[in-house]
Amino acid sequence: MTPFDNTHPFHDADLARTLLVLDNYEWIKQQAADIGVSVIPLKGIDLLQTIYSERLDRPVRDIDIFCRCEKDCLRLVERLCQKEYHLAFPFSLYPKVLATKRKVVLLSCNPNKVNIDIHMAFVTKNFFSRTIGSFNEDALHRCTDNCMEATDRWLFLAQHAAFHAFSDGKWIRDLYLLFNTFESEQQAALREKARTYGFRRVMLATINRIFMHEESLQKEQFSAFDLSRSERRVLRFFNSFHRPFGRSPIDRLITSYWEFVFIDRRIDRFRMWQQLMFPSSGILTNMYRIRWPITFWFYYPLNFLISGFTSVFFLIIYLLRS
Repeated sequence: MTPFDNTHPFHDADLARTLLVLDNYEWIKQQAADIGVSVIPLKGIDLLQTIYSERLDRPVRDIDIFCRCEKDCLRLVERLCQKEYHLAFPFSLYPKVLATKRKVVLLSCNPNKVNIDIHMAFVTKNFFSRTIGSFNEDALHRCTDNCMEATDRWLFLAQHAAFHAFSDGKWIRDLYLLFNTFESEQQAALREKARTYGFRRVMLATINRIFMHEESLQKEQFSAFDLSRSERRVLRFFNSFHRPFGRSPIDRLITSYWEFVFIDRRIDRFRMWQQLMFPSSGILTNMYRIRWPITFWFYYPLNFLISGFTSVFFLIIYLLRS
């Protein structure tokens, strides 16, 4: 039992969905193997085969998989689009968007087919992914038997949960269970990876949440860090501002600034802010779901005005709540 077992009740319908997801994943692996592509399971489908392999009491809505290169991704997308799947966003295969987003979402109208997210990098957030050095490449090299190394998996899941404001109890439960499988040496390795690659704030925020019901363990974990004044301020902010984000343009910008709070180095936060104010065409297309390139000239000044307003708005919230 964990402190989070009751945050996301598991019902018979969830079990049926889980079994359907597992069956779909085996089918996807076979489709990939038929064209010479290997895939790595991520998120829910990965956890069902590791920490939940015996009880399967973890709800999963879709399937996340990793392809090692763009060529493999495009080949698999083409294959699956011949098998009752279609692109969620028609522009997602535009070269600049694909290079920026590094993820393709496939949907199916068949109720027996599960939606698929195909990743070309473990961390794909527009701005944060540019500040973590060689984590994506190194984590791929550390994969064995097409499975992520345990501490890499924890950091990957932690950044995903953090960027969604820990809004789903099952993510916190995943991280809690996985963390409790680590020996002291693995916990030390996890802290070192967080420091080296730029996940320190992500790790602090996640430990703050997963041990929120066990204050003594929380203090024990924090004692291994020499918390700076800015990190303590960030933790106060996390504790006061947790909410699920919507899909409106303003919410998308707020999530972009929320992402900035997790960037460890100040110079990287400044550089990423510049990219938000003056984005590339790939980032702009992904932010606003632009379907017609001719409208770029409308979105650039609009983005500058909205981003400028939102940056001031978010800074005020941050100062008041931290």
